[in-house]
Amino acid sequence: MTFKMIYDDRNRNNLNKLADHTKIAAYKWYQYCIDNQIQILIYETIRTKEKQAENVAKGASKTMMSYHLVGQALDFVPVNSKGEATWSINSYIRKDVMSAINYAKSLGFTWGGDWDNDGEWRDETFLDSPHLQYNYKGYATDSFNKVKVNGDELTLSQYKELLSKINELNNEIVLLKSNVNNKADLYSTSSVGESHTESSKWAIENELTNGDNPTAALTRQQAFTMFKRFYDKFIK
Repeated sequence: MTFKMIYDDRNRNNLNKLADHTKIAAYKWYQYCIDNQIQILIYETIRTKEKQAENVAKGASKTMMSYHLVGQALDFVPVNSKGEATWSINSYIRKDVMSAINYAKSLGFTWGGDWDNDGEWRDETFLDSPHLQYNYKGYATDSFNKVKVNGDELTLSQYKELLSKINELNNEIVLLKSNVNNKADLYSTSSVGESHTESSKWAIENELTNGDNPTAALTRQQAFTMFKRFYDKFIK
């Protein structure tokens, strides 16, 4: 049976709200969850200052400099086959979910269940199991709407950069072809050099060569043929 993420539409809608580079990394992580059939609900990404103030007031958050405010964090919860959220820490340290969390870490995320990244959740004084934040180059360093996730969409600046690269490559190709053609002309002219006219005529008359491309490079197999013809005509 083909795996179907129960909350796929909601998950993608929330992922699309993230900052550019965070979004790219988050989608890689989300695809890992799909590929490994790990059911999750991404229930929050971007957050308003008012919402963050409420969370701090009730102890759900510790700072007003939340990575959610700048689009560099997401909150998720594992769900069962019925689509029910399973909030306990045991759900997060389950083998398949932990594999997803470890993959997120490899992409540059910090997990709220292991702030010091020592692989142990029990030593955390503030456990925020749903939380994954993407540090990128630091707090509020990511951008919005300057990078497209989908490969079929480019910003104007990206398009101009790509077009410039294509033009550079085309110019290099034209130059390369010109150099090749010049070398081909140099080594494959049909004109026999003045000092080689007599010997070339003799070789043609004696059927050692047909006279084509007299200044082209001589391959080994052509040399073998000429030696054989010479042997057959003058020595044998």
